[in-house]
Amino acid sequence: MTIPFELNRPIHISLGAYGRLPHGLAIAKALHQPCADPVLGELSPARMQLCPQGRGRLDVELAQELVKAYPTIEWRLHANVQLESCQRVVDLAHWPQERAWFTQLGQVSAALNAPAYTAHAGRRDQASVDQVLSAARDVEQLLGIPVGIEGHYPTPNGLWLFSCWAEYRKLFESGVHYALDLSHLHILATQSGRIEWSLLHEMVSSPQCLEIHVSANDGTADQHRLLHEPTWWLPLLMQPHPEAVIFSEGKQPSDFH
Repeated sequence: MTIPFELNRPIHISLGAYGRLPHGLAIAKALHQPCADPVLGELSPARMQLCPQGRGRLDVELAQELVKAYPTIEWRLHANVQLESCQRVVDLAHWPQERAWFTQLGQVSAALNAPAYTAHAGRRDQASVDQVLSAARDVEQLLGIPVGIEGHYPTPNGLWLFSCWAEYRKLFESGVHYALDLSHLHILATQSGRIEWSLLHEMVSSPQCLEIHVSANDGTADQHRLLHEPTWWLPLLMQPHPEAVIFSEGKQPSDFH
C-alpha cells in the first residue's frame, strides 16, 4: 500500500529509525540498504538526523569526519544526542543549568554545518511552558541557528510539557520554532478524542515549523513503527512550509534489533 497522493517533497530518514546501532553502522544501512515506509514509500538519505538512539559519542572530530566522508548529506542533531562518554537526557527544560552541554552541542552542530537543531521540551516538574519557550530562544542565540521545540503527548502522570492542544496553541502563538511530531499528535488526538485541524494546518504551513516527524503508533504510546495503512494526518504532509524537512522515525528492518 502506498500513499494515495503524490508528495511534493522527499521524506528523509532519521537515524533513530535504526535503534541502538553505532552511528557509522546506521549511516551505512541508510545509504546501502533499501530504506522505505510501506505507506510513504522510498525514504531519502539526502538529509540525515543524528539522534539519541545512536550508540557512541558525537564530538567535533567525528562531525568533521562525517562531513568529509559524506559531503552531499545535510546533517542535523536531534534532542539529547550523546556528547559525552555516557548518554544523558538533556532537554530544553534543563536550561540554563546545562549551558555547558548546549555549548558543546553547538560546537558539534557547527562542525556538521547543520542548519537547525530540534530538542524535546522536557518534563513538567523541571520547568514551565514559558521557561521552555524562553530556553529555546536562548539556545537559538547560543547556537546561532534555528532551534525548535518538539512537543510531547499526554501520559497518565501528566509528565510532559507541551502535551495538550492548549499548549501546542501556545507554542504556535509564541513565535518560537518547533518540530511537529505527527505520531505524538496521534496520541494526543486519541487520548483527547478530538483533532484541532485549524491549529495543525497553521502549524505545518508556518515558517516556525523546522521539521515534521512521522511514524506510527496505536495511540497509547510512542512506538516508532512504520506505517502499514493510511492515517488521519497524511493530508498534512501535502501543505508543509517549503523549508520544513520531513523525517521518518519508523523503525527500519535490521538484523541488529
